[in-house]
Amino acid sequence: MPVQYIIGEWAFRDIVIKLVPPIFIPRSETELLVDFVVKQILFENHAHNLPTNILEIGCGSGAISLAILYSCRNKASVECVAIDSNDHACKLTKDNANKLEISDNHITIVNASIEENGNIVMASGKSKIDFFSKQFDIIVSNPPYIPTTMFNKLPSEIKIFEDIKALDGGTDGLKIIKSIIKYASTNLKPSGHLFLEVDSSHPKSIEFFILKSKDMKLQYKHTYKDYYNNDRFVEICKINKDS
Repeated sequence: MPVQYIIGEWAFRDIVIKLVPPIFIPRSETELLVDFVVKQILFENHAHNLPTNILEIGCGSGAISLAILYSCRNKASVECVAIDSNDHACKLTKDNANKLEISDNHITIVNASIEENGNIVMASGKSKIDFFSKQFDIIVSNPPYIPTTMFNKLPSEIKIFEDIKALDGGTDGLKIIKSIIKYASTNLKPSGHLFLEVDSSHPKSIEFFILKSKDMKLQYKHTYKDYYNNDRFVEICKINKDS
């Protein structure tokens, strides 16, 4: 069993979060994804002095959303919506938010999933958020991105103990990523940003997907490296109507 599950908690950036199997264990490189989002938030807050609305798709333990909120405390006004298709993940995110004393005024946790067409639908219960009309300044996700064919190469510890649904990105690893991009095309504010963690083989495919779908009004902005110099993160922007 992974040591994170044995201990029951783990450090992520500058917070410590509770972890329980089989909820996905956040990796250290994902801290870089938080860095990119926080940098963008602080830039926007300095430029506009308005609250930044964030959506995290696939929150798992809540590590990304909670690290963002914790880093921005006393620096910027941030309101975060965190969704996950796994109700146990939503409850864990709530537990971690309470542990960090992050109130419901700053984070809304919703049991919902994203469909292939880019729609977000409730998995259980009701939400005060209308995901069809809600507009976000930033969307962030570390989605399932491992190609199904690569699963045999994963360490057995991962395959046995972690949620496969949090890892399996379909045949090419892009199934959920493309759905998120579709949602971002309609629900990012003009000049809004989408930040994704992806497989190192994905950036060129994602850039091509956006280029051939001009009606989405998105622009591929940048590919970022991880600690091991692999292409690991992408930044995509919503084209401003005035540009």
